[in-house]
Amino acid sequence: MSSSAWPPELKAWVQQCLSKATASNKDAVNSELKQMLFKAHADGTINTTDWSKVELSSLKAQVQRTTHVPVPPRINITTTSFGNPAPKPIPPAQAGTSFNPSTYLSSPVAGGSTAPQSTPASEKKKRKKKNDGSAKSSFPTPYHFTTSAEEQEALARRAARFQKPAASSSSMGGGVDRWFVDEEGSVNGLGMVPGQVGKRKMRGKGGLGYSGEEVMEVDPNVIDWDKHTIRGTSTKLEKSYLRLTSEPNPADVRPLHILQQTLQLLKRKWKDNHNYAYALDQFKSMRQDLTVQRIKNDFTVEVYEIHARIALEAKDLGEYNQCQTMLRQLYELGIKGHPQEFLSYRIMYLLHTRNRSDMATLLAQLTSSEKSDPGVKHALDVHAALATSNYVRFFRLFTTAPNMSGYIMDHFVERERIAALAIMSKGYMTLPLTYVTTSLAFDSEEESDTFLHAHDAAIYILPPNQPNNPWKPIKQAPLHERLWDCKKAHAACATGMSKYRVVDLKGQVD
Repeated sequence: MSSSAWPPELKAWVQQCLSKATASNKDAVNSELKQMLFKAHADGTINTTDWSKVELSSLKAQVQRTTHVPVPPRINITTTSFGNPAPKPIPPAQAGTSFNPSTYLSSPVAGGSTAPQSTPASEKKKRKKKNDGSAKSSFPTPYHFTTSAEEQEALARRAARFQKPAASSSSMGGGVDRWFVDEEGSVNGLGMVPGQVGKRKMRGKGGLGYSGEEVMEVDPNVIDWDKHTIRGTSTKLEKSYLRLTSEPNPADVRPLHILQQTLQLLKRKWKDNHNYAYALDQFKSMRQDLTVQRIKNDFTVEVYEIHARIALEAKDLGEYNQCQTMLRQLYELGIKGHPQEFLSYRIMYLLHTRNRSDMATLLAQLTSSEKSDPGVKHALDVHAALATSNYVRFFRLFTTAPNMSGYIMDHFVERERIAALAIMSKGYMTLPLTYVTTSLAFDSEEESDTFLHAHDAAIYILPPNQPNNPWKPIKQAPLHERLWDCKKAHAACATGMSKYRVVDLKGQVD
């Protein structure tokens, strides 16, 4: 049945019923309307029924709830709260009569009794007191009950004000026709499935339909970023990075397909020249174009991953940490990449910064599949070696670091070397320099000797068969034959550890 075939009386009746519905009986009215209309449609009595005389039982219950005032119980007291004698009980013949307002105002308490006949002099005296304000007010006492018809009507009007009326059918756009719109938006009348009747699928700035199905509504207090998202039109492959101080110009922003070409160009140039200053400027410009266009896809992950690896190779932990933070957000969105690889880098970075709280949180969130990854497993082994001060295991893991974990370990390997020297100098009297070189993963004896001199710990035992003449210079033994004097160098090693107590968190935005 089309919308034009509905009788006007039915449309008006449904519209009237929906306008009377409140938040408390909305579901009941909706259910009863569906049942009545389906029954009328099945019986073929839609056009023959006088809908103006049809009443819903759910709306009748509402009228009874809003207009009914319970009859107060009779109270038999000897004195009122003001110390006056209690009024006489109501005679049976007068129990059903209406209450006289003048009697209510003149009585100090309202017990429902009738006042005695007043003389004209007393009535004049009462009117005089009322005019000059000396008469007692009608403020209800604990024994004051209102039973008059006027009071009941006032209470009913007051209760109706506190009931939130439902939105009228006209405000929903289309009246009764809109009430029968199905999920696809077509008006199919009563031919739809019963569960769809009464549902109103809101489009645009919608709200809550009569079926109770909540639809997302546009909040005017929240910025619609989709409205302000720009699409770049620039075709330049290379562009210098400039911090934005105003709204970006689409003519200066490169679209996605141009950025993909730019990435291939930057990869070739990095392999040929290794110019990090140029690569940093171009990659930051690419990241800016991706951000202003709100592009978050596999290509975005690729750009940040490549930039992070280049930053590690150039020992730029600041840019690496910015890329790492963004990659974590992109991985959480389910975008594909190399999350296990950068998870191992994150563990290494936390070991470098000595961020124990974040490390504890990260370890508690690791899954079995993540722990089985070779890179993550290596990072966890490094963490265990540092936690137990096992410097031998640590430097073995340092020489076998997978992927680019070794680039992060380079930033704190000196700190662990001086800590290991402090342990060795406390446990040994002398040690060959070659043992120190191999144990602490130095490349040569020259490098280990230079490290000891930098920390004032290059103290060696004199070789035997030296002349006793103090004026003759002492001939130093070759480096591979020197013995490190651990006892004398312990103080210098302990002092050298203080240089690494403060970690420089370059680019720390995590």
